[in-house]
Amino acid sequence: MTAPAVGLISNPGSGHNRDQFPRIRAQIEGCLAIHHVVTRSQEQIGPALAELAAQDIDVLAINGGDGTCSAILGEMLESGLFPQLPLIALLPGGTANMNAGDIGIRGSLAGATARFCDWCGRGPGAGDSRVERALMRVVADAGQPPRFGMFLGAGAVIQGTDYAHREIHSRGLRDDFSLALGTLRTVWGLVRDDPAFNRHVAVRLALDGAPSRDHDTLILAMSTLQRLAFGMRPFWGEGEGDIRLTLIEQHCTRFGRTFLSIVRGRPSRHATAANGYRSHNARQVTLDLQGKINLDGEILLANGPVEITASRRLEFLRL
Repeated sequence: MTAPAVGLISNPGSGHNRDQFPRIRAQIEGCLAIHHVVTRSQEQIGPALAELAAQDIDVLAINGGDGTCSAILGEMLESGLFPQLPLIALLPGGTANMNAGDIGIRGSLAGATARFCDWCGRGPGAGDSRVERALMRVVADAGQPPRFGMFLGAGAVIQGTDYAHREIHSRGLRDDFSLALGTLRTVWGLVRDDPAFNRHVAVRLALDGAPSRDHDTLILAMSTLQRLAFGMRPFWGEGEGDIRLTLIEQHCTRFGRTFLSIVRGRPSRHATAANGYRSHNARQVTLDLQGKINLDGEILLANGPVEITASRRLEFLRL
């Protein structure tokens, strides 16, 4: 089978790229099938995509973190540069690499890069896997361009993120292990009602145009992924829609044990709305709050309604 035309965008400032990029760049540029473009700022993404569109690529690969991936894919969707959208391949070049862990090239950055370069040389094969996912298109201010992401969190997610940056990532720990540590510390803080972690937030939520409801929110998580960090699958809602949402309210009961059942993807019989645990699938979400939200690892300030819709689905290469 003919090898595909591949374009790859790298962000050398992302997580693992910071201390590995010269070696990774040499690996990539040693593969003649790859047209490699390096970007160092948001403003360089558009020209990079235009360059690759002019190459008529079949595959768009991204070597960066979750935020880099979503920024590039969002720009691709908004720009209309590609009459036919390419197959997407995500390399784990960031700190968390949640997106790559679910729908990308898994493993260490060096190992994933080597396997992807091998795939580029030989072309598609019987062992390949392809999956479809949408992105979340997030509009927090009508006067500003939309942002894109595959994970959004609020409530204790913010305190957990702050703790991870301050106490874990600053020590050089990354990937699933660091996220597991941060999550466990956050949950322990919530179980103990530690005010450093238990800072619930008032959220008004409307799904698919239905009337909004107010929630005193302990944890809010939304994603278009199926698997989050270290295998968490915290969504069990039914119905149509690519946006998967779980909300845990401040008054929830039996938090510790129920939370563990939820993140394992097997919510216990106690995980019900009456007990403060809600999960839904939706095409569109209106989120109204005053405070911080985490969009693919970037902390944004919400000051009123945030409109979130599912993009068209993209096809991802999983190796």
